[in-house]
Amino acid sequence: METNNNKLLIVGAGRHSKVTIDILEQMGQYEIVGIVDMKEGKVFDYSVIGADEDLPSFYSKGITNIFISVGNNRLRKKLFIEAEKIGFNIVSAISPYSHISRYAHVGRGVAIMPGAIINAEANIGDGAIINTNASVDHDCVIGKFTHIAPGVAISGSCNIGEGCLLGTGARVIDGITIGSNTIIGAGAAVVKEIECDCVAVGVPAKVIKKN
Repeated sequence: METNNNKLLIVGAGRHSKVTIDILEQMGQYEIVGIVDMKEGKVFDYSVIGADEDLPSFYSKGITNIFISVGNNRLRKKLFIEAEKIGFNIVSAISPYSHISRYAHVGRGVAIMPGAIINAEANIGDGAIINTNASVDHDCVIGKFTHIAPGVAISGSCNIGEGCLLGTGARVIDGITIGSNTIIGAGAAVVKEIECDCVAVGVPAKVIKKN
């Protein structure tokens, strides 16, 4: 198979893709050939050129780079795993206007938006989203396919599980663990451990239901 090393396929034509496409253009490393989505459409100058089931065909044609531009955590994970099985190189969209310590680790398929800060010894899992002006301090672990929304501040040595959503402007004090698949409401202040599969809101954050 002849490969096109800088050709890139985008999966997802929703609103989230507007930001990630803008970032990928600014990075200047890839040539976006089009978008895969379940419905027809266009984002900027890029058209939907196929559906999810067409991914193996694109790969066989030598388009081996892919970015999963889907905001929903569970769907992003599903598509990530499918693309990985096919053999795609799953790239990250990292804004040149973010700051990432050279001592941090960033996984594959990650979206890091403008103004985001990731400090030393932080570990960002595959498929995570660190959104606009969010900060992840030293020694934090952000689980795979977790979304850290705009303006979230996570203090040092926190452990955020897989598939979480931390809502806009939430705050997490140092050393806190938040279990996998938990949702933290916008503006919440997390001052103690939150279990898996919960929804927590308020100041201080309190669990209001189990997912």
